[in-house]
Amino acid sequence: MITDLVQWAVGALVVAAVLQDVFSTVLFPGSGHGILRRPLSRWVWRGFRAVAHGLEGERRRDLLAYSGPVQITVNLIVWILLLTVGWALVFHPALGTQIVASNGPTDRGWATALYYSGYALTTLGVGDIVARSDLYRLLTVTEAAIGFATLTMAITYFLSVYSALTQRKVSAGQLHHRTYGTGQAALLLAGLGRDGELPRAADELTTMGGALQHALETHAAYPVLRYFHQRQVYYSLPRMLLVALETETILRSVLDPAHYRQLLASPSLAGLRGAADQLLDSLVPQAAPVPAGQQQAEQWSRRGVDAWEQLRAAGLHVRADADTAAREYVTLRSQWDSRVRRLADTMVYEWSTMEPAH
Repeated sequence: MITDLVQWAVGALVVAAVLQDVFSTVLFPGSGHGILRRPLSRWVWRGFRAVAHGLEGERRRDLLAYSGPVQITVNLIVWILLLTVGWALVFHPALGTQIVASNGPTDRGWATALYYSGYALTTLGVGDIVARSDLYRLLTVTEAAIGFATLTMAITYFLSVYSALTQRKVSAGQLHHRTYGTGQAALLLAGLGRDGELPRAADELTTMGGALQHALETHAAYPVLRYFHQRQVYYSLPRMLLVALETETILRSVLDPAHYRQLLASPSLAGLRGAADQLLDSLVPQAAPVPAGQQQAEQWSRRGVDAWEQLRAAGLHVRADADTAAREYVTLRSQWDSRVRRLADTMVYEWSTMEPAH
């Protein structure tokens, strides 16, 4: 009798743990909870990272592209297995008494309990074993309802995750193409120039900020998104942040601040930087900016000079001195570069493929 009660208690706890995880993952994903999902995500990701560090280039990206889908698959399999086992623990003590075979003697082994539980969970029916008491009939129906709800919610969750992922890829792809396929923010801004002005810049900044805000909200709602590694680097979140933040940096460092005063003080530009900072705070919290070393500062300085020359060639009003623009570029870039690099490293992207060389 005590053994039966222990089985009941353990089975009920297992079922409750799975239901809590399903609730936290599907219905309230932004809570950050999930007693199963969180450790499963970490273990799967660590496994992929460990193998990926032994690979390079395209082979590494091909492997990591499976990380997100595998995590979702593992989560669903664990839910189904634990629900089956949990309910089997509840049903096992009743085999042969309140749960019996339709014909002949009832086998009271664990295989029979798992068989009966699996049939009920997958809503296939009760097969050749049926409940005879009202209590176990009710429990059987309850398990079937939980199984149906779990599978339905899991499908809904999958569709939501892939919808969010597709939207992010669309935004990233559009941003990549607006840089003429280079990922260079200076070319994007030069392409927006018309007769020395930037008439569409505010709309472009609003679009970028909106894409980053959407990424922020979807990553908060579906944490598994951060484990979806992209084969094409320009679809990645670090690349989106790099282009968006460099766009803001070039605007503030290279353009003539007097001539473009209204644009530089616009809500569109402030919204872009705010969304980028908020997204970085969410994905790489407590990551203080790291000052640039001499070699890196020299590289950034050259990028600032290149941006100054490109925008001047496009007919835009730039600062009078390229060196002044370059120094300002280095100062502003040092505020965010290390955080984007850390995000890229966390998501196992090689920085050499993230930032295009001029």
